[in-house]
Amino acid sequence: MIRSAKIEDLPYVVSLSKKENLSLGFIPKPAYESCVTGIKTGKRWSTVCNDKLFVCEENNQLVGFVMFSYGKIAKCNQIAIQQDARLFERGKALLSAAISHGNLRGIEDFACGCADDLPSNIFWKTMGWVRVGNRKGISHTNTWKETSKRTVNIYRYQTNSLFVNDFGLILPKENQTIAI
Repeated sequence: MIRSAKIEDLPYVVSLSKKENLSLGFIPKPAYESCVTGIKTGKRWSTVCNDKLFVCEENNQLVGFVMFSYGKIAKCNQIAIQQDARLFERGKALLSAAISHGNLRGIEDFACGCADDLPSNIFWKTMGWVRVGNRKGISHTNTWKETSKRTVNIYRYQTNSLFVNDFGLILPKENQTIAI
């Protein structure tokens, strides 16, 4: 079962992200909290958080999570399934929930990065994401500069909807019918 994360899920999410830090990189706990509350803390230009965290539950136990940022292009920041629960179906379900959330917000373009040396590249390709390029990795000391020697593959995924354009969701005017 996939659902939106709750504050009480964060110890699990932080723990799994630490176990998988070579694959995921580092995201601080307050960033996960912002995904749940929708509010960014600290000195920022905006307190609105457009990120979302979903968790995967099996037999009332958390087994994974996905974190997306939603802008004009939605970005998968992290996706992880714990070692003893890894199945493509769980990863696919997490991605599907995150993509559906984006579609409901009028977003059809999705991106992610995956280090070239990780087996996860097979997952992205299997899910239908297309490798469109690469860049150098970003070290933990600066999130804006490519300072790592590690190569990161860039993947893109696009969806199509009759009700979306570059300005977001198109809603009919009151008392107007749309023929489909």
